[in-house]
Amino acid sequence: MIAGLGAAERIEATTVLLATFAAAEDLTVTADMRVSEKDAAELLGYAAGHLKNLRQEGRGPVSYQRGVGGSRVSYRLTDLSAWIEAGREGAGNDI
Repeated sequence: MIAGLGAAERIEATTVLLATFAAAEDLTVTADMRVSEKDAAELLGYAAGHLKNLRQEGRGPVSYQRGVGGSRVSYRLTDLSAWIEAGREGAGNDI
């Protein structure tokens, strides 16, 4: 589904997949498509502590100091998608 797409299209497709999974798992998603750090970690398949460490080391996705659902830090789904796609390996990695 995503392999033959350009960078912007891959990010958009990944965002749709993340939003669909978030809805299926009943995660809180704000109107501007942000999730808590704990929920972002779940979407990425990481432990929340690992995502926090990546953020503190400056190696994680773009984060916001505006919390969601009791969290002090949040992540926009499009930023998670861009971060995922930026780590893509192989031919055609145009991000």
